[in-house]
Amino acid sequence: MGHVPAGAAASDGRPDMTAVQAPYVTAFTGEHVALNLAIARHAGAMTKARLSYRDPVDEDWMFGALWARQATNRVGDPDFRALHTLRQRECMLGRLCQVCQGSAADPSSGRLWWVWPAPVAASSAVLSKPPTCRACIPKAIAACPSLRGSAHVYTSDDYEPRGVVGHVFSDVGGVLRMQEGLLPGRLWEIPLDAFRRLEYTLARALIVRTWGLRREHIPRPGGPTSRCNADAPTIDSPASAALGMGSGSRASAPSGM
Repeated sequence: MGHVPAGAAASDGRPDMTAVQAPYVTAFTGEHVALNLAIARHAGAMTKARLSYRDPVDEDWMFGALWARQATNRVGDPDFRALHTLRQRECMLGRLCQVCQGSAADPSSGRLWWVWPAPVAASSAVLSKPPTCRACIPKAIAACPSLRGSAHVYTSDDYEPRGVVGHVFSDVGGVLRMQEGLLPGRLWEIPLDAFRRLEYTLARALIVRTWGLRREHIPRPGGPTSRCNADAPTIDSPASAALGMGSGSRASAPSGM
């Protein structure tokens, strides 16, 4: 990975003056793997069976759901509209910045920073995109078209896991069938107390509920930081490329069953 030198031509012939950071949670085209899904007997499941892989390991399950496998080598082209399943979950559980993988907590107050393209009316929110550290918010706004036009910055006291976004399967005469979802990409939002449905869910992202949301001013570039990872990779892309933080980010689609 590298960056386009100042003055180099972009793919459409226009000068490309900046390199755009590929956020840590972004999925790359070379990270798809064959899933080889199956229904397997499991004594602890409510129906004594659950969605599985043909070569399962214990780490494939969390919160009662099977999690989609992906390579983690960041090979290929970044797909800015797709979240990498395991990196998204890592950031959510570790309260890490989705851009740089550093802590998303304010170094002074301990509050978590968020940036969205639309305002939030309530003091809590249900989210599938991880927080963004204070240091990365200005660069996110500069690079993401949906945020440039309307960026709304908040901090929260904390959050807790609430559910998963994923694909739900049915066993129809020994054949796996993906159910039509209520979200784009045939995806469902499954709460963590929907135990039976979780057993047949291929989780793609962790959903959390925040509390204590408070509106904040947009941080100024170069302001206080947590641990912004300056070594995060950059990609050869014009500055208008989305950072995957707008309302259109999606979970990666299945790659083989």
